[in-house]
Amino acid sequence: MNKSAIIIGVITLVLFGACRDYESVAYTQPVEVEKYDGTFLEYLSDEASHLFNQKYDSMLVIINAVPGLKEQLEKDDEYFTVFAVPNECFEYSFDQLNTYREQKKQGKALFLKELLIEPFDVEIEIPNKDDPENPIIEIRHYDYRACVDTLLCRYIFTGKYDTKKIIEAQESLSLESYKYKYQMNVSCTRQTASGIVGEGVRSFTLSDMNNSQLKDLWKSTNVVWHDIYTRNAVIHLLTNQHNFGYDKFINYFKDYGNEKK
Repeated sequence: MNKSAIIIGVITLVLFGACRDYESVAYTQPVEVEKYDGTFLEYLSDEASHLFNQKYDSMLVIINAVPGLKEQLEKDDEYFTVFAVPNECFEYSFDQLNTYREQKKQGKALFLKELLIEPFDVEIEIPNKDDPENPIIEIRHYDYRACVDTLLCRYIFTGKYDTKKIIEAQESLSLESYKYKYQMNVSCTRQTASGIVGEGVRSFTLSDMNNSQLKDLWKSTNVVWHDIYTRNAVIHLLTNQHNFGYDKFINYFKDYGNEKK
């Protein structure tokens, strides 16, 4: 796919430390940053077009694994806002999950493909006080793939929310996640750049509101590059220091393999 950049101002990248930590990036980003001649799924697949040499394979694996999700995201009549999550963010979350499972003796280390299995039911015997010889049979339904989908969709929103629109909305917007309508918040503050008041972006965050209006309870992560315009979405790139799923990942998957206990 072809990529074209519209330059208004000078892009300056200064990388400090290891290549992995691109949250430590100082840049003056153009007001209109980048246009990509393709869909946002094609952008995520097109490694040659990625800034900071990041890859987004994990996002694509989930999108391809969840029934119907890829087709929904390829619709011509919908426009999206996507916060691209680098592979490292998934690795970080799985490292934390597997450390927890090892400490709690919950079983083997897990990988993404194991969470994308088909839904299943488990029969649990519950003691029956009234009839001890005939325990109560409870059927529990497990759908780990849907849990992964729920978390992924918190980085996808219907509609166009670029930095201009967010700043015009008094620099903060509460948005409903794609499909599941989970409340997230986007916040974008501006700074003076090149002597022009109001130009430039000082900070841009995506926050899990944790079902609360109290900001002290929110979990936030930084955007390191914003406003990549594709044919069907505007993409913002998240730092590779982000923990995919914020603080929800361990709780969702810690008991994998122990459903009958």
